[in-house]
Parts: sequence; structure tokens; C-alpha cells
Amino acid sequence: MPFADFFDELGVLPLRAIAFQSLLLLVAIALEAIILRQRLRIGYRPSAQYAATLNLLATSLGWLTFLSLEPLTPEPFRTQIISYILFNHFYFNEWAGNLPIVLILAGIISFFATLWIKLKGLEWLLKLLGITPIEEPEKDPILSRKERYELARRGRQEKGTTSTRTVAVLEANAVSFTAILLLLLLRDAIESTY
Repeated sequence: MPFADFFDELGVLPLRAIAFQSLLLLVAIALEAIILRQRLRIGYRPSAQYAATLNLLATSLGWLTFLSLEPLTPEPFRTQIISYILFNHFYFNEWAGNLPIVLILAGIISFFATLWIKLKGLEWLLKLLGITPIEEPEKDPILSRKERYELARRGRQEKGTTSTRTVAVLEANAVSFTAILLLLLLRDAIESTY
């Protein structure tokens, strides 16, 4: 296949969206690597490798899910999606009034889906590499309701059974989503001034 025919078959390539997605990935990887290194007490290189692997996995699965669900959406909503991805603004149609609700729901669903993918991805990655799980807190024996009440009354709290790995991934995901949201808002503010 000649090179010119390849570009004819390719169609529209959203280079701007690809470049911005790459920037967001770099920011997310850097922030998450810092948090994973601090919370899990691992080195610089492993934390960066874990963050990069988990973010690339989550992004790839997210795009595959998006591209498989996009043809199933109604035509006016599909127009909104394509308009935003290619031109960074929404097209005014009957979905324009519902977009804030849809965007908030999509953001919440994306956050928790990404968190689950990253938690499972880290678990599989550690198993694949043959690394023993990162230090899990020791679990206390199960306390009765009366014993928990007495501990709370004396001002002591029960040690949580949430693993440090889960908390680290949750915190890293929250920080990266916040940074990405701020960058998206900044990009929209800058583009609205032009």
C-alpha cells in the first residue's frame, strides 16, 4: 500500500487530542510516581515504572471502552463527543442542556473505573513480576461491638484493614484526576480568551 493511500484510508486523525492526552499522561505518571514512592516506600525507578504501567493500562482500556461504546450512542450525543474531541467545544443541539450532568457522571464513573483498573493492575503486575505484595498492615482479631464501643469511648480507634497499597493507589488516582481536571479547565479558560 503506497504511503499516500495509507493517509487516505486513515481519515481524520485528532493530533491535538493525542498530544494533549500524552501531556496528561506524563503529568499523571509523574504525580502518581511521587505518591507511590512516598506511600509504598519503594524506589524512584519502580514507582515510576508502576505508575507508567498502570496509567498506560487504564488509558488503553478506557479508550477501547470508549471506542466500543461510541457507536452505540445516539447520533446527537455522538456529534457532541466528536465535536469535543476534534475541536474542543460542544456542538449546540438537544444534548447541550444535559451535558453538565453527563460530564459529571462520566467523570465519577471514570474515576472509580480507573481506580479499580489500577488496583487490579498493580496486583497483577506484582504477581507477574514475582514480587511479594507491598507491606500489608497486620490485621487485628475481629472485635465485638462492645469492644469496639469501649475502644471508641477511650479515644482509641480500631486499626483499619485497608491495605497501604489501596490507600496509595486511591490517593495517587485522586491527585492525578485533580491535576488533569485543573489542566482541562486551564486549557478551556485559555482557549476561551482567543
